[in-house]
Amino acid sequence: MTALSAPRKIVKLAGVRRFPVPVTAGVTILQSALVMLDDGFARPARAGQGADDAAKAADALTHVSVGIALETVTGGAANGDVVVEVERDCFGFANSSAGDLITRADIGKSAFIVDDQTVAKTSANATRARAGVIEDVTSEAVWVSIGKANFA
Repeated sequence: MTALSAPRKIVKLAGVRRFPVPVTAGVTILQSALVMLDDGFARPARAGQGADDAAKAADALTHVSVGIALETVTGGAANGDVVVEVERDCFGFANSSAGDLITRADIGKSAFIVDDQTVAKTSANATRARAGVIEDVTSEAVWVSIGKANFA
C-alpha cells in the first residue's frame, strides 16, 4: 500500500467502552479505582506481590489493566459471585514521585501500576503491570488511556 496522496474517509472500529467483569472473592473495589484482572477476575490495581522481586515480577506478569470501576462493589464468597461495571477510556490518575514521577517527556509511553489510583514511570524491576499509555501530564493528573489495544 502506498502513502496517502489525498484526504480519505476516517474509518474507525467502534469499541466496547463499558462491560461487566466478575470480581475476585472478598475484595472491595471502590468507584473510580483502576481495575486489573488477576487470574481473570477484577480486583483493585496493585503492584506485584511476593517475597522478592522475582516473585513480585512473576505476579505482575499475570495482571492486565482493564479500566476503572463505575461503582463500589465487594466480591462475594467465591470468585465471580459479584460483577463490577468497568469502563475503558482515558482517565486521570495520581502521579508517582521521585525517580518514578511521570513528566510530559513520557507522553506516548507506558504508565505502570503503583496502586488503584497511582501510576509510575517505570515498572520497578518488572514488579508493576502496565496501566496504559500516557496521553497527557497536567498539574491535575497523569492522563492514561486504558484498554486492550494498549497492550497488543
